[in-house]
Amino acid sequence: MMTRDKFKLIHSELIMQVQLIESDLRLIYAAMKVGDFDDNFDELSKANLGQIIKELKELDYSDGDPDLSKTDYDTIERIREIRNYWCHQCYLDYVYIPDEYRREQKFQEVAARLSHDENLTWDLHEKLEKLRIRELKEYNII
Repeated sequence: MMTRDKFKLIHSELIMQVQLIESDLRLIYAAMKVGDFDDNFDELSKANLGQIIKELKELDYSDGDPDLSKTDYDTIERIREIRNYWCHQCYLDYVYIPDEYRREQKFQEVAARLSHDENLTWDLHEKLEKLRIRELKEYNII
């Protein structure tokens, strides 16, 4: 059973991870693309996550040797759903249930989903962080 305090901590970690994933995707794209890094980064500064994913995937697959697998891209696509759920819906799924027992049951269901999504985003975050560092080093950005 997860406590409310642990839930809030894990929820915060998950939101941090999806923000970093989105930022890493922009940085990886800017480093991979031929041309000026800052111009490449600015190109996606106003892009939504779906557009960032599309542009990066096209660039990544353009040389026939992608750095990220189809499974990675499937997970990245899920990040949009994950982010939207945890930012806009998760508390609404249980807070307004009037019966205390049912509310706790639903909270535990949401908490189990949180654990799953946090693990999923953590693994992707770790992989993208390594790729970002490698790409930025390769292109002498860091």
